[in-house]
Amino acid sequence: MKTILLALFLTLHGVALSAGWKAGAAKATITPTEPMYLAGFANRVVIAEGTAMDLHAKALAIEDAEGGRFVMVTLDLVEVAKQTRDAVAANVKAQFHLPNESLLLNCSHTHCGPELRFGDAEFAELNDPVRKERCLRYNAMLVAKITHIIGEALGNLEPVTLTYAHARCGFAMNRRLKSDKPTGEPYLNSPNPDGPVDHDVPVLAAERPDKSLVAILFGYACHNTTMNIKQWHGDYAGHAQRFIEEAHPGTVALFMMGCGGDQNGYPRFDDLLSARHGQSLATAVDAALQARTRPITGSLRMAYDTVRLDYEPTPSMEDLQKRLAIPTGTDPNYSIYMRDWDQRRLTALKQGTLIDHYDYPIQVVRFGADLTFVALSGETCVDYSLRLKRELAGEAAVWVAGYCNDVLAYIPSKRVLLEGGYEAKTSIIYWSNPLHPNWFAESLEERIIGKVHELLK
Repeated sequence: MKTILLALFLTLHGVALSAGWKAGAAKATITPTEPMYLAGFANRVVIAEGTAMDLHAKALAIEDAEGGRFVMVTLDLVEVAKQTRDAVAANVKAQFHLPNESLLLNCSHTHCGPELRFGDAEFAELNDPVRKERCLRYNAMLVAKITHIIGEALGNLEPVTLTYAHARCGFAMNRRLKSDKPTGEPYLNSPNPDGPVDHDVPVLAAERPDKSLVAILFGYACHNTTMNIKQWHGDYAGHAQRFIEEAHPGTVALFMMGCGGDQNGYPRFDDLLSARHGQSLATAVDAALQARTRPITGSLRMAYDTVRLDYEPTPSMEDLQKRLAIPTGTDPNYSIYMRDWDQRRLTALKQGTLIDHYDYPIQVVRFGADLTFVALSGETCVDYSLRLKRELAGEAAVWVAGYCNDVLAYIPSKRVLLEGGYEAKTSIIYWSNPLHPNWFAESLEERIIGKVHELLK
């Protein structure tokens, strides 16, 4: 009996090691080195007052036995801009022959990172040439450092066993609470303990033959906004990565933001609370590593494409001009932010630059028959993760991430869109990269889900 068990163990262990996986990781500090404005929280328009925690870019490169390669980059930033991904993708294709479908960028969505601005329209709003030059220099530095760590991670490839596991973490809570007031927003940004959540903590570990870890990739679906300080900081996701790297010396810990567009961490707005949430998440990661892990075998299969998202009809120039003629402060439903959006839309209409649809990126990756990874763009609401995990349930584990490749806007589900509120409609007026012509049409959820299924075929 012992002989049989030993043979079985060696066989299973041999399957994991003979899968032919290689992995390499690298990281770089991306904390601004000159004064810059903080991103996020529209009511906090200030220059950062120093560094409380360094911000990082991290890369995990994975290669299968057939030479197929996939690189995931995580960023302690408020967004992944399309311009940043496009520039990095062009660099790594030219330098490392890495195709577009083999590159994924994800941001932690910390609101204690620097503003990211692109294009003449965004800089024209500032009317501040020094601020513009600092943004441009940071953008160039960011692209260069991401490109460098991708090359470093690819150069660090070494034999590993890949395993998947998951646990749960409970500090995220739905933040859409139905209002009992007859006017104003129909849903408040407030804790809703009865709203949908996704407490799953997926974990992908790359382990050397000596049992040391090259990297730990982990995810969670929750806004990374549990603090509101005027300093650079990675928030709870930064704390979690630090705790994991301290517990596993020599390991690179990468945080992958999930579909947390309508989720907040509670309680919040205190560094001590942020650290507690980070410790809670790091504990969940270690719990996952001690639970039953799934060895990943097979090879990589990747796909990347866009799907057309339509908007509600764009107001005419005449309609916008009539609205802008309303005296400021006379209509409580016509805020200064709505007026600014109308002005920007009117200018773009006159220039012929206002878009009428958006090409929304979607990326899917299969790790053999053991793990299906779906990368959605934008500040994706939790309904997408919950729905896809139901529809794709089977032999393979399913990992759904938001905030990937192009954080263009909040991406509400049809349910959220019909309910209204900040994630559904109001938030879109603040976006300038891109400038949206109106709310998204009700078809967006079915088009996104449909494209995911199409790519997985």
